[in-house]
Amino acid sequence: MLLAACGGSDRSDSAPTSPASTSAETVGGETSTTGEDELLYGCIEPGTAKPLSIESAGATLDAAVFGEGRLGIVLAHEIGGSLCNWASIAPELAEQGYQVLIYDFGEPATVARDMRAATKEIRELGAKKIILGGASLGGTVALMMAPRERNVVGAFSLSAPDVYGNTEGLPAVRRFRAPVLFVAAEDDGDFADDARWLYRAAASRNKELLIVPGSEHGTALYGGPAAERVAG
Repeated sequence: MLLAACGGSDRSDSAPTSPASTSAETVGGETSTTGEDELLYGCIEPGTAKPLSIESAGATLDAAVFGEGRLGIVLAHEIGGSLCNWASIAPELAEQGYQVLIYDFGEPATVARDMRAATKEIRELGAKKIILGGASLGGTVALMMAPRERNVVGAFSLSAPDVYGNTEGLPAVRRFRAPVLFVAAEDDGDFADDARWLYRAAASRNKELLIVPGSEHGTALYGGPAAERVAG
């Protein structure tokens, strides 16, 4: 839904996806070695993504990029999770012609800087337009950073709280004018109420609220009974 609202992928500007290296490869000045059958970061199928290292807040963050193209998607995971939360979803988006970057954020206090670093990285990889998305805390930071980063043409959140620590979505959605999508499960604690609150406050004229049955949280919304509606 959000991808369609942002104009869809731009395959005409995309080169064929380059497979991840199955031998020694230099990335960000460091050498990463993966075997032919070894899962990248323990969760990504060999040959489907390129490993990256992102510097943020004095830390080196693991990341991976799927596909190539001028429309990029940056995805942030839920608290206690990792980039592996998106490992089965990112390839599907890449197959549709998007360049998709997933990454591990650091401490909760640095999540805004981490997403800024990830967004800078995908711009350097050639993305001219960017969608920010995330699950739970990752969704809140995606909403918060959307109006702060240049070339962001859309944002979405899965089970995002209005506030988590120093991360707050409400002031940002009041300023963000591009398409935005809020998704939550009806029986997932207070997250459905937060989604409704963020939706009502959002300034965008192209906004959508999707409250689905069940209690799935974050990226689990893609694997539960509401998968078709969420992914649609």
